[in-house]
Amino acid sequence: MLQRFLAEPIRESALADQFGRYVTYLRISVTEHCNFRCNYCSPEEGTPFFARDDHLQAEEYDRLIRVFSGLGVRHMRFTGGEPLIHPQILSLVGSARRHGVGKISISTNGLLLGRHAEALRQAGVNNLNISLDSLDPEVFARVTRGGDLQRVLNGIEAAIIAEIPRIKLNVVLLRQDNGNDLPALVEYAIQRGIDIRFIETMPLGEAGAGAQDVQFLSAAEAQQVVEQQFGPLQLVTRPADNGPARLYQLPAVRSQVGFITPISDNFCATCNRVRLTAAGRLVHCLGQDNGLELLPLIRGSNSDRQIAEAIIQGIWRDKPERHQFVNDPSRSARVFMMRLGG
Repeated sequence: MLQRFLAEPIRESALADQFGRYVTYLRISVTEHCNFRCNYCSPEEGTPFFARDDHLQAEEYDRLIRVFSGLGVRHMRFTGGEPLIHPQILSLVGSARRHGVGKISISTNGLLLGRHAEALRQAGVNNLNISLDSLDPEVFARVTRGGDLQRVLNGIEAAIIAEIPRIKLNVVLLRQDNGNDLPALVEYAIQRGIDIRFIETMPLGEAGAGAQDVQFLSAAEAQQVVEQQFGPLQLVTRPADNGPARLYQLPAVRSQVGFITPISDNFCATCNRVRLTAAGRLVHCLGQDNGLELLPLIRGSNSDRQIAEAIIQGIWRDKPERHQFVNDPSRSARVFMMRLGG
């Protein structure tokens, strides 16, 4: 497969691990910083500052996007921190489009979406995930430690008006904060013809471990709450690149409901993704803190082929069979969620 690298379009991924999985999905963190400090993601004091020289620059992202596209990655998601605070986010999206990536996604907290939605669509974004953990302004402000709910709701409306092809709401399940409000969130999605996904908390870092201890709400419980309000959900056959969500169709409406179960129902056997941090580390699994340092390679005299070889070998050698959230919590406690982009 590597012999074909950059010689012709690759129609299947060159990135394989030892467990029969192929990587076709790259999550790209463009910053560790965020304009929210959500209590399940960020420490209360905020996130540490990383010197600019320690970040990938726009031209370095462009080069790595080209390399990963040449290796058969067909879905790239720009994350953070909060990706919309990056001053060159439109250029980065344009890089993915220019290098032939078919599915270009952004995960955002929505605070800046009102001013960027139309430009993002024009740049090539065709899949948008927006975090929305509550429709109650007080709860929302408490969870995000000061976030402005109305600005986020305005951003969602702007994305709908911009006609970004697929829009999904991401709701982290928090027993005390939104456990009783799930039907209202589903109804909000239904009224706008967009999808919604519920995600179990993960014990990543100090903030995540704290939320896991006191707020955990399983996806199975959440599904029961939703079905009590809306009736039985019909399981939808998932496309191969849909990621870890188990999708259900709501009765007689366009919207779908998804449940992501990293704790209660492990989905690692179908993992098709790796993560690139803003500091240039390729992380092979969300539940680990080690990875392949690409920044020295890209700033050295290495060719694209040499970088591709390192990526192929690293994924084959080091991508684990599964995360260890439950079996080895001390490992995931060292993982800083905002560096990995979720």
